[in-house]
Amino acid sequence: MPVSRRKYNELAADYERVLEQRDNARRQARTHLTTTRTAAGQYTTADAALERTRLARIRDAVRYGARIDRLARVVARLRVEVAAESRRADRLQAAYDHAVGLDAPSLDLGAQWQQRRTDKEAV
Repeated sequence: MPVSRRKYNELAADYERVLEQRDNARRQARTHLTTTRTAAGQYTTADAALERTRLARIRDAVRYGARIDRLARVVARLRVEVAAESRRADRLQAAYDHAVGLDAPSLDLGAQWQQRRTDKEAV
C-alpha cells in the first residue's frame, strides 16, 4: 500500500519527536541517577561521620564513668586519711595542751576577769 508524501512527512516528524523525547528521558534518567548516587554518597559519608561521633561519645562516656568511679574511690580514701590525720592532730594538740598546762580549770575561770581573752563571753 503506498504512503503519501504528506503522511510520510507526518510520520517522520512524529518519529523525530519520539526520538527527541527518548533522548531527553535518557538524559534526565542519567541526571537523576547521578544525583541519586551523589546524594547516597553524601548520606553514607554523613551517616558514617554520625556513627563515628556516636561511638566516640559512648567511648567518652564510658571513660568518664570509669574516671568518676576512680575519683570517687580516691576521694573516699582521702577523706578517711584526712579524718585520721585530724584525729591524730587533735590528740597531739590535747597532749601538748596537757603538757604545757593549758587544760587546767583555772584558765577557764580567768575568762571572767581578763580583758584580752579571745574566748571571753560577751556581757
